[in-house]
Amino acid sequence: MYCKNCGKQLPDGAQFCDGCGARQVDDGYSAQQVKSGYVAYTNGREPKPSVGFIDAIKMFFTKYADFNTRSRRSEYWWAALFCALAGMVASAILKNYAWLWTLAVLVPSIALGVRRLHDIGKPGTYYLFVLIPLVGSIILLVWFCQDSTGDNQWGPNPKY
Repeated sequence: MYCKNCGKQLPDGAQFCDGCGARQVDDGYSAQQVKSGYVAYTNGREPKPSVGFIDAIKMFFTKYADFNTRSRRSEYWWAALFCALAGMVASAILKNYAWLWTLAVLVPSIALGVRRLHDIGKPGTYYLFVLIPLVGSIILLVWFCQDSTGDNQWGPNPKY
């Protein structure tokens, strides 16, 4: 039998891990699945569903100046898609006044980028890499595609 939390081998029938102290609950996974890595490490928490398109837009505008927490990948990419599509519509309809849309989403976009950096464990000041022509945008793109790290100084993992 192996610990569902840390993977340490335990005596059969153990109710707690003597390594990490986690309670051992029969959740239907075999010890072989745990040992072989087929069971994801979640520290006993189930992943939350991904943020949907509408929820991402709501969070984009309600957390418009929040630079201190974290944002999931799904939240970031849905909001980015919304901003791009709405920007195209604004430029087609408003012509010379499309800059108003850019101005309206400037602070929320920066805040979302900073929260996304926080989610992967990087400081928000790294968002200034966007000022480096071409290379900075590529670096940020790679970072924004990375999955969440565990809990960090900006809060618990929003995935769990």
